Amino acid sequence: MGPLAPIHAETPLSVEQMREARQRGEVRSLRWVLHQLQPMYPGRLLDVELVHKKGRYLYRIKLIQADGYISRLVVDAYTAQVLRARSRPLEKRKS
Repeated sequence: MGPLAPIHAETPLSVEQMREARQRGEVRSLRWVLHQLQPMYPGRLLDVELVHKKGRYLYRIKLIQADGYISRLVVDAYTAQVLRARSRPLEKRKS
């Protein structure tokens, strides 16, 4: 199997690329990362992507919290360090 094609900034990884990064020890499991985030960002997972940017793997995570806020996090996929966090209230649609 040949080398992988270059990964462009913010391009989500394929399942094969994720598996290979895990096997090389460059990323930790999403379960482990979410466990580390739980004390500061409790909530239910809505969406997640693993991307490679500037030589590092990042999880882009979207959570809905009990207080009705949506949190969007960019997290180092190995250390679980939160690099960027934004929260906003969940907007209710008018019927």
